[in-house]
Amino acid sequence: MAGLPGSGLTRRERLSSPGQYRRVFQKGIRIDGPLFSLVAAPNDCGHDRLGLAASRKVGGAVTRNRAKRRLRECFRHYKRAEAPSLDLVLLAKNEIVGCVQGELEREYRQRLRRLQDRLARFRGAAPARAD
Repeated sequence: MAGLPGSGLTRRERLSSPGQYRRVFQKGIRIDGPLFSLVAAPNDCGHDRLGLAASRKVGGAVTRNRAKRRLRECFRHYKRAEAPSLDLVLLAKNEIVGCVQGELEREYRQRLRRLQDRLARFRGAAPARAD
């Protein structure tokens, strides 16, 4: 099954129900950053899935949709291959409006590294290497 036109994600790569979001918020690890917050929880799907949220504090509908589109592009471009597979929810902050895509991608990679480090600590493995 194909994803939304132009989304770059298939249906299986997206969180779709309120229950899936609720599970991530209740059981997940939260990592805050200046442009967005990342909340991650393990899943049993064998691949990562993405959920996006942007409150009205970010701006009007056009601005919120643009922010989510830019975050979706980060997820699509920097797909993880490491275990465990995760459900990721990205929560846009209003600072995302004024940043360039390169800055957003840099922060996304930093959040993923911090997440891998925290997951490694839970599993007792060595932390991820910084780029």
